[in-house]
Amino acid sequence: MGRTEKLDLTGIEVREKSIRIRFKYQGKIRKETICVDDVPLPPTSPNLKYAIRQLKTINKAILKDDFNYSDYFPHSVHIEEREEGVSMLFDIMDKWISLFDGKSSTKAQYQNRLNNFWKKALKNQPIAKVSYSDILTALSSGTWKSGKSRNNELSLIRGVFDFARKDKLIKENPCDEIKRAGYQKPPPDPFELQEVHTILAHLERHRPEQIWNFVQMMFFTGLRTSEGLALRWTDIDFKKLEAMIDGANVYDEETDETKTYESRVVKLNAMAMEALQRQKAHTLLSNEHVFHDPKTGAPWLYRQITDVRTFWKATLVKTGIRYRRPYNMRHTYATVGLMSGVTPAFMAAQLGHSLRTFFQDYAKWINSTQNQWEMEKIEAAIAQSSPEIPQGQRWG
Repeated sequence: MGRTEKLDLTGIEVREKSIRIRFKYQGKIRKETICVDDVPLPPTSPNLKYAIRQLKTINKAILKDDFNYSDYFPHSVHIEEREEGVSMLFDIMDKWISLFDGKSSTKAQYQNRLNNFWKKALKNQPIAKVSYSDILTALSSGTWKSGKSRNNELSLIRGVFDFARKDKLIKENPCDEIKRAGYQKPPPDPFELQEVHTILAHLERHRPEQIWNFVQMMFFTGLRTSEGLALRWTDIDFKKLEAMIDGANVYDEETDETKTYESRVVKLNAMAMEALQRQKAHTLLSNEHVFHDPKTGAPWLYRQITDVRTFWKATLVKTGIRYRRPYNMRHTYATVGLMSGVTPAFMAAQLGHSLRTFFQDYAKWINSTQNQWEMEKIEAAIAQSSPEIPQGQRWG
């Protein structure tokens, strides 16, 4: 008969369906159940041997002052017991978000991203122990739609560590040396004016008038969606043909700030005024907001933009127009203005862009128009100096 191996079960508690180990940490006796993938290991002989090895590893790490509780027991109640004077990562995340003084909608997004990504991708440990490689490993575990998405998450967690650094909890930010991902910003994809009129004609025939009015207003003012939803009748000056844009509706939070934190006056052209005149019959006397959801009779909610996209996509399919997202209504207004000879400075002011951003976004259309004008100047100069050469002569 084989000899039964006798195990040293010092510090091991054999329970009916699990194994628990005992060890001393920070002057206190701790008892933890051994689990794999959050499932307690049954007290079989191989599992007992594993528990013994695990206990030895833990005791060695404690002696070397290299023991991180959450590495071994990520769901233990003892993780919440903080060593005096040690700031834990998750606590600092929570403190940072509690003191965030931006828009509540932005705060809610940040809170959600911290909870659903960073608190899962990083271990809760003393914040001073979080390393460059910890952040890099966490980022590599994410499934990003684009480099921009990754960069947004990096910026978020960098903000948490900057907060800790300024609070003298850490000396250096572990995110500082991590490079941002490269990505190509999708260029504007505006509609042709003929496509715009086709879309509006289809909406006029097949959708409630308020939807037709809203889309026409957006096409011919270049407002951001959030700005259009927040627009009030008191913002409209019918004598001066202007709209004061000084608020927005983002994630159903209405604020008195635009995306760029600067109010602006938008000049209203004939198409915009036509849409507003029709809209008067629906909302001028009933509410401060200009545009309402025809289904509810109440101002549009930001989350109902999905409904807007539903009728938007259906409209493009029915008219045979290539799909572009609704934001391209804004791009359409910008490019129509540029191709009509309007100065970039005027269009940038209309859209609420800095000149730098406007030139970056619409360089293709600015250059296209400007090049045509400049070539006409050259042709005129050549024709004037050489009368025998007809202006615009093509050489072949």
